[in-house]
Amino acid sequence: MKFFSVLFLLPVTTVGLLSGCGGGSGKSGDDGNVSLSGQQVSLFEGGTMLYRLQFGAQDADVIRMETRTVYDGVYTYRFNEGANSGILNISPASNSVAACSMRDVNISFDDSARDTGVIVAGTITETGPDLDFSIDGVPRPMAGWTCRVHRD
Repeated sequence: MKFFSVLFLLPVTTVGLLSGCGGGSGKSGDDGNVSLSGQQVSLFEGGTMLYRLQFGAQDADVIRMETRTVYDGVYTYRFNEGANSGILNISPASNSVAACSMRDVNISFDDSARDTGVIVAGTITETGPDLDFSIDGVPRPMAGWTCRVHRD
């Protein structure tokens, strides 16, 4: 029986190493404990949905709802141990003409299901040729925004 247990643990460990696990390691994607892959997150300010985030294994599409602009990016996400919160960072894809980045977005979830939450801290910065000059390249605070997670 010990032989079977060792063989079973080896593939699971190998899969974990190949998928870029390790919270806070700076690698793209999830930390291996909580996955955003295949999920969508809607971001609201007041009652208005401003952005929708769609997550793949390592990439994220940020959709600005007002203009339906889609920004391509890569993300890191780390769930904070011992708390119902997580830290999200989205960086623009390397070939982006128009880009959106989100830095140190600290989300405090309402319950253990992690379906809704409030953003406690973080900034969003957009750049691009079609943006109003008052927000182009200017980091804006996200504290007080709310989010809703949709699982596929």
